[in-house]
Amino acid sequence: MKICKLFLLILTFVLLSLSACGPAKMNATWSNPNYEDKSYSKIAVVGIGKDIDARTSFENTAVQLLKEKGINAVEGITVFPPTGLEEAYTAEDYIRIITQFNLDGIITMALVDTAESKQYTQGEIYTIPRYYRVGKYLVRSNLAVRGAGYYTTSKSYLIEAILYNLKGELKEGKETIVWTGQSTLINPSSLSTAAKSFTKRLVNELINERVINTE
Repeated sequence: MKICKLFLLILTFVLLSLSACGPAKMNATWSNPNYEDKSYSKIAVVGIGKDIDARTSFENTAVQLLKEKGINAVEGITVFPPTGLEEAYTAEDYIRIITQFNLDGIITMALVDTAESKQYTQGEIYTIPRYYRVGKYLVRSNLAVRGAGYYTTSKSYLIEAILYNLKGELKEGKETIVWTGQSTLINPSSLSTAAKSFTKRLVNELINERVINTE
């Protein structure tokens, strides 16, 4: 009886640990209700923004994770190299490049919002000894004093990923968005950390929720 109880306790602990350490998920997602064909032969991952280092870091990390899941993915910077000009690519350019590289899917990642918040932290409490006389005796007591408080600033980054299904005939104005997902990063310690954190959530969501088939 004791062995059975011990086994159940261990099993419960393992299950709770697994659920607590489950894969990170996106904060919000949307899927096109008519989205059915979820198998892709080649997907380009495109970071949108003027910061080339950030774009490269996010694209490389996402492509590596997708390839580990058996998905043929390429860095968007090799397909859509930066031009330094806004709106440098026309609809015709995109269609030509997509056809040239045999892409049937594109995942874009873009920073859509930033926000700052301040939080006040109270100072620590410490004691100061006090001495005073009561008759002929010296008495000690402690005075509790709170130190100065301080404010800390947190910065959050809302990043959005969009999956485009490019199968079939492409033409300007064709609706190709089949999935979107957003996730917030708070005070990432570095660009590399931010890329790893977001792309891990992204790929987990795409695979675990069967947004993209791996078979």
